[in-house]
Amino acid sequence: MKGAFLVWLGAALAAVCAAIEFDLAAGPENGVGRRCLSQWLPKGTHTKVTAKALPGFPGQRINMEIHDDSPSTNQYGARKQMDEVTFRFDTQAHANVIVCFHNVLEPGYPVDGRALTIQFKMESGAMAEDLHRVQQEEKLKPMEMELRRLSMTLDDIQDELQYLKQREGALRDANEHMNARVKTFSLSSIVVLVGVAVYQVFYLRHFFQQKKLI
Repeated sequence: MKGAFLVWLGAALAAVCAAIEFDLAAGPENGVGRRCLSQWLPKGTHTKVTAKALPGFPGQRINMEIHDDSPSTNQYGARKQMDEVTFRFDTQAHANVIVCFHNVLEPGYPVDGRALTIQFKMESGAMAEDLHRVQQEEKLKPMEMELRRLSMTLDDIQDELQYLKQREGALRDANEHMNARVKTFSLSSIVVLVGVAVYQVFYLRHFFQQKKLI
């Protein structure tokens, strides 16, 4: 019963990775016909991206590129006239990994709404590993393989939670620093206002004394 529960838990954790299929209309080279999908991934995450363009009307070609939205804009892969392709890479930053497809309409073909169907799948962490190869090399039994998969998935979750904890600490420090600056500014403003008020009192007193009003 315990083993069955672990297998079920591993399958549940793996279920977050699912294939996407969509139609992408063709358009000019620098016009419409572009669609991007993204997923946030922590730095150092092993990632596998697979994509396939199903056959359709002629005059269309799919261009594909993979990058992230970090300040460095890391490039992870590109393919012109994509048919079926697989990319494997390790992320270089905590950022959204963005996969863009562009269905380019060849010159001489009319813009008549023709489109191609694209099958897309992004896997990361344990799901991106070639577990079948690991099973064969280490001669693991099915139950041992599921436990290995579960262990790798939990490691991925732990790494992400650790990053979120570090991120929370950095944001908390930034918030405390900002609060300290606001407090200092507020105290400085009060001191300046009190100083101006005292100066005005003495100035008015001196003014009225000169006018012999007091």
